[in-house]
This record gives sequence, C-alpha cells and structure tokens, in this order.
Amino acid sequence: VCRCLQDYRKHKTNKPRGLSFLKGTAALNFPKIMAGILNGGEDLSSLLARNDHLAILRYVRSHKLREPEMTIHHGRALLKGTLDDTSDSPSSSPMSIIRELLGLSLNESETLAVLEQVCTAALDVYDDTLAKRCLAQIKKRVQNPDESARVMRLIGLSHESAGEIPEAFAVYDELLNNNPANSFALQRKYCILRSQVGKEAEAMDALNDCIGKNQGDAAGWLEMGRLCLDICDYKGAAFCYEELVVANPLDDTLHCMLGEIYATLGGLSNLKMARKHLAQSLDLCSSGGNLRALYALVAVAGSFLEESASARKRKEVNGDDVEVAKELVKYGAENLTKMYKGSRMSEAVAHVMEAQLADI
Repeated sequence: VCRCLQDYRKHKTNKPRGLSFLKGTAALNFPKIMAGILNGGEDLSSLLARNDHLAILRYVRSHKLREPEMTIHHGRALLKGTLDDTSDSPSSSPMSIIRELLGLSLNESETLAVLEQVCTAALDVYDDTLAKRCLAQIKKRVQNPDESARVMRLIGLSHESAGEIPEAFAVYDELLNNNPANSFALQRKYCILRSQVGKEAEAMDALNDCIGKNQGDAAGWLEMGRLCLDICDYKGAAFCYEELVVANPLDDTLHCMLGEIYATLGGLSNLKMARKHLAQSLDLCSSGGNLRALYALVAVAGSFLEESASARKRKEVNGDDVEVAKELVKYGAENLTKMYKGSRMSEAVAHVMEAQLADI
C-alpha cells in the first residue's frame, strides 16, 4: 500500500487514467491490496484491527448485526465534517486516508447509507441529538424526502424514540396508504401496541393484519404463537407453531414446544400428537439429549395410558397405541436415569422414574 501511495504522489501531476501510474511490484500486487482494502471476504475482527470504518459499517449492515455503539463510533469517523458537531469524533484512520488518496472516499449513496445507519443506531441508544442531525442531513440530500419511504421510516422511529406515539402512528398509516403491504410499518404498529398495557386485543389484530399480508413470515407466526400462549389460547398457539414447523421442520425446539402445547390441550388425540412431536424433537436434537423433551415424553405417554384405561374411552383406543405409549415411558425413563447417573439428582430422578414405570 505504501508503494502504491508513493507511485501515486510521484505521478499525480500527470493526471493518470485508471491505474496506469502504478509501477512494478506494486502494480502486480495492487488487486490483492485493493481486495483487502475493499473488505473482500474478511471477518469483523480483521476489519476492526485495520480500523477500516467504511468496511466495518458495510459488514454490520450486510450481516444485520445490532451493534449501535460500534456503528456510531465508526460512523462519526466517516461523517466527520458532514455532521455539525464533530468535536468528539474519532480521528481519521490510515485506511480512510488511503481511500481518500485513491479516490475511494464516500460517494453520495454511500454517505446516505451511513447516515441512515448511524441515525438508526443513535435511536437505539437514545441519542436523540445525533439522530436529529443525521435525519436533517438526509433530508437535505434527498429530493422530496416526504415521498421517500426510507426517510419516512426514520421519521417514524424518531417519533417513537421521543414518545410521540400518535405522530408515529400517523407516519406508519401514511406509509400503509402508499403501500398496504409495507411490512416495516405493519410490524412497527404491532410493536407499539404490544408494548402498551391493556392493548393485547389491538396488538393481536395488528399482528393478524401483518401476517395476513405476509403469510410466510416465520417471525410473525412465532410472535403470534407467544401472544396466544400469553392469553391461554392454546388452540391458536398450536396452529401458529404448526406453521412454524412447516417453515422449519428440522428445528427440534419447535417440535418440543408444539408437543407441550398439545399436551396442555389434553385428550387422546392431542396426546398422540404431543408424543409424535416430542419424539421428533428427540430424534432431531444433536446435543446428545433433550431433557425437556424426555420429561415431557414420559409425562405425555403416562397421561395417554391413564386416559386410555378409562372404560368409556377404551373402545376409542387402538391396542398398538397403548403398547407404543408403554415403550415410550420405558425409553424416556431409561434415558433420563442414564443422563442423571453420577449426579446429586440421580436418586430423586430414579425414584420418580420407578413410579412412572410402576403405573404401566
């Protein structure tokens, strides 16, 4: 890099075109040098070691990391001179100087991206002063800011940060009038309602609207499932977690949760569904054992045997289902005893499992 800069200074008066001013070894190695400068596949620790502000922000943005302090620190360094108050901004790094000398300084679109990133990070840490400065700069640089969805998003977040909930709702309603499927506005309206006590019903309606516009939103289904559990709507929660299992069938924790929900609902058919998902959770678990699923499987299989023993339900139960339930109790008890062997809880667990086996 130093050789490149030396050649650049030597030939800058000749107004070179392209990279023709580079000579010898520096020219041959220049692509590799530039690959490092432009963050070609490097991890965050390498970028932090180089203190490459722009590459760090690009990495945080592309990997969707929530690092507000880091974003503000490196964003201030890049935007030095753009924001009004830069007295406490970090000094320019060597990488920033290299970028400027090589003509790789921030262009307009990159400046807007960094301003947006820093504005969001400032709101995340409640630095309203910095957020307002970034937003003011964005409005100056964007033509017709009132018609820009990205600018309106920042304005809505600013109102939320200031506690101006009606104004934030008005911004999101305007966004939805322009685009009824705007997922950001739908999600923010739900988040505002969810944070307010006594508005659980309104929050559920807002989340229903959000999922209705985007039925493949797994995060939305997960949030709806949790909301249903909070109000003891177990049938609704089961439906939500079924959608999640369809979206991610190899997640053992989802199968375990769905099994517990079916167990809570009770009844022979629900207990059969519960043991199916709990067994699937154990089959998918790669950590060597899922204690929660094992305990639940023993309890569910035992409950199934108790209900099937009832005289009025005996005709509804297949004999094979009863045998399967007995084997599942034995399987769960055996594995739990093995997992606790040698621990202080081993005797207590062995006693409980013996009681479960005695019932069958």
